Amino acid sequence: DEIMDQTKTGHDLDIPLPASVIAVLREHIAALDGFMEDSDLLFPAVTGRLRSCSVLDKPFREVIAALGWTIRLTPRGMRRTFQDLSRNAKVHDVVTRRISGHETEEMQFHYSTAEDEEMLSAVTEVAAVLLSGASAVPAALH
Repeated sequence: DEIMDQTKTGHDLDIPLPASVIAVLREHIAALDGFMEDSDLLFPAVTGRLRSCSVLDKPFREVIAALGWTIRLTPRGMRRTFQDLSRNAKVHDVVTRRISGHETEEMQFHYSTAEDEEMLSAVTEVAAVLLSGASAVPAALH
């Protein structure tokens, strides 16, 4: 029942949002009613207070079951998603670290995963360079 007033690093993060995201959030706020409408929270419980820590557990289980997946995926596991999506969108590492609050390369690396498609793409690109005999290939490899 407590909201932290700062990040773990003690730095406030101000992250600008595009108009499209602000529009979605405004629609969400306009749809709140009752205690939720009077709350200072963006995603309050129906009581207007904090939601439980496990609020997303059931929806995650239902979606995974509907997809027919057998993996275990939790909301906590999604903490790596922003890192991976940012890399996929080719967002510069400095910007990704600034938004996520992971100030070091080590923390960014810790919260990142390399997908099979990314690794295949990387190996394919390297193979194309090697097979083309491009000048970027070190002489020792020719």
